[in-house]
Amino acid sequence: MKKLFLLLISFMLSVNTYGLPDATSETTDKAQFDNLPYSEADTARAAIKGKWGYIDATGKVVIELQFKYAGHFSEGLAMIVKDNKYGFINKKGEVVIEPKFDAARPFSEGLAAVEIEGKCGYIDKTGQWVIEPEFDNARDFSEGLAAVKEDLEYGYIDKTGKMVIRAQFNDAGDFHEGLAWAEEPGIITRDARKIKGRRGYIDKRGKWVIEPQFNSACDFSEGVAKVWTYRNWGYVDKKGEWVIKPQFKWSPYRPRDLTEADMRKRGWLRNKYYYIDIEFNVGTFSNGLARILKEGNFAFIGKTGEIVIETEFDFAGRFSEGLAAVKKNGKWGYIDTRGQMVIEPGFDNVGDFSEGLAAARENFKHGFIDKTGQWVIEPGFDWAWDFSDGLAAVMLKN
Repeated sequence: MKKLFLLLISFMLSVNTYGLPDATSETTDKAQFDNLPYSEADTARAAIKGKWGYIDATGKVVIELQFKYAGHFSEGLAMIVKDNKYGFINKKGEVVIEPKFDAARPFSEGLAAVEIEGKCGYIDKTGQWVIEPEFDNARDFSEGLAAVKEDLEYGYIDKTGKMVIRAQFNDAGDFHEGLAWAEEPGIITRDARKIKGRRGYIDKRGKWVIEPQFNSACDFSEGVAKVWTYRNWGYVDKKGEWVIKPQFKWSPYRPRDLTEADMRKRGWLRNKYYYIDIEFNVGTFSNGLARILKEGNFAFIGKTGEIVIETEFDFAGRFSEGLAAVKKNGKWGYIDTRGQMVIEPGFDNVGDFSEGLAAARENFKHGFIDKTGQWVIEPGFDWAWDFSDGLAAVMLKN
């Protein structure tokens, strides 16, 4: 079984792109997609019956639709899947790293985690091994360090492969703003069942800066981190002091048009045709605002916990490039940071803005709109990622 992506999709996962199209994945190996960004993983599973390629900002196909799957461009290269193996292409569509890996992650800080024969290591942009495959799991490099799993525990390596924080954690995240969440070892019961440990935050020496005390913990963003304790979400600063005390209920968002049968079929928190990030009802801070759920509707709070944008939305995304997607009366539009509706709800589905454009769906087809809500690229694709490095991955079904 492929291990690189068997990393826990946990409470702290925050995604700001897309969700699950209405498709199935009977022949897809689930493991190979499990730690792509949550929504990207779902799309990858669902897209096996289509062909992926890339368009530019005018909508012109610049890399032929030919791949089983294609991801975002990151640091000039994009991960692709061909003949069930992972490789990388450049922006000309040239294969620069042959598809030969069992699984792969996008490039981050010059290196990409890849898996071969059940072990994970890191390659450079020529495809050469920089860190030999010897780990059971591997995450992206962030702020010079990457979390890796060795003998059932996570530690951190530097770019030479040296273990600079010994493997000792039950789970561990990426470093953001100098800190990373980590989970203390869980308790093994008599029936060999592992009880989840508490989470806190460590520095780059592996020292606890915020002692493990939370049921769940998320990455720091804009100086604060979302944490869960006693069935409520709150926010702490880098000293572990409460900025906003726990008061927001833990409850997964469930679209009103999602039936019980859909839930059983697709699994918890997976839905149909929703681009916006499906983390939990309480979001991380972006542009000084975070999404919350109050009295059945979504609103936005500031960093003192006050309601800045009132509760009137069926659902809301996070702010990106100054705009946040919101759903009202079954349709999606966008608000600005003052809460003003700048693009009226009229789309079946939308994504976050990236490089001035956002993916949107109309009549089961996807295109791209600008910040006035006008179609720049008419809807004609069965799926589309957001723009990155000037290109967007798109898919047409076979």
